[in-house]
Amino acid sequence: GVLRGKTREVSSLTLWRKREATVSTVDAVQLSIFELRHKITELEAKLNTDNEGSEWKTRYETQLELNDQLEKQIVYLKEKMEKIRGNSSDRLSSIRVYERMPVVSRNMIKHKE
Repeated sequence: GVLRGKTREVSSLTLWRKREATVSTVDAVQLSIFELRHKITELEAKLNTDNEGSEWKTRYETQLELNDQLEKQIVYLKEKMEKIRGNSSDRLSSIRVYERMPVVSRNMIKHKE
């Protein structure tokens, strides 16, 4: 009888400790979730009001416009190259235009061919 009572007390104590550890872990997880949600809210608010964020947005939009202009230039230059291939009298003037082009544009033409 005495040993069984002690075993029950130890089992109850062990279960109680495990339960407390679980509750403590759950509390810690819930606190972490709360802190993360709070941080997300702070960062979202900062994103909407931050000048640096708008600077990056402006840079991104400017880059998109530049990319669009470069794509149009590539199409134009490809069309011009096709005309040159078809009309031999225009080749000399096209060579002069090509030589006056910035190196970046020449490299883009070479890369696309």
